[in-house]
Amino acid sequence: MAFVVRYPVSDVPQGYTAGLTQSFSESPEGLGFTDDGIQIEGNVTGQLKLWRDGAIVTIQAEISANIVLQCCRCLALVMTSVHPVVTLRCFPETATTSDIHETGEVSPVDDMYTYAGMHLDIRPIIREQVVLAVPPYSYCRQDCQGLCVVCGQNLNGTQCGCSAIQPDARFIALQHVKQTLG
Repeated sequence: MAFVVRYPVSDVPQGYTAGLTQSFSESPEGLGFTDDGIQIEGNVTGQLKLWRDGAIVTIQAEISANIVLQCCRCLALVMTSVHPVVTLRCFPETATTSDIHETGEVSPVDDMYTYAGMHLDIRPIIREQVVLAVPPYSYCRQDCQGLCVVCGQNLNGTQCGCSAIQPDARFIALQHVKQTLG
């Protein structure tokens, strides 16, 4: 079965037990990942369950993606996997804040989305959850030595021979005065 990304809200079953379950595998381009700094290797895959309580659609998702990042110390490329597991509630765009909080299920920290009209497009939701799961720092290995601050050599493979202690460029003129006054 093809992956449905835009659901008519009226077709989403009422209640958790009758919910619609679907596996998916979507290309990064299909989810809107283009030149935005995140490189996805292969397809984004996962499992979705959707159900409805009136006009409120709940989505439970387990998502998997392989992401290519740069090591924050040596700039080598690193492959990492992210696996966000989320439960989200989607409200009609016309719902007011008081309508949302009257449901008794939603607190201010819950992830809430809105949908316009009678259709719910889940591509932006999946994309956002993958982006939120990207770690802020990635390392090629735990003991990464990084780059030499003088010459830029990757210190993981070889040592460059530069002096570890370099004078601060702002004080070179003062150092010269000190040497002449001696």
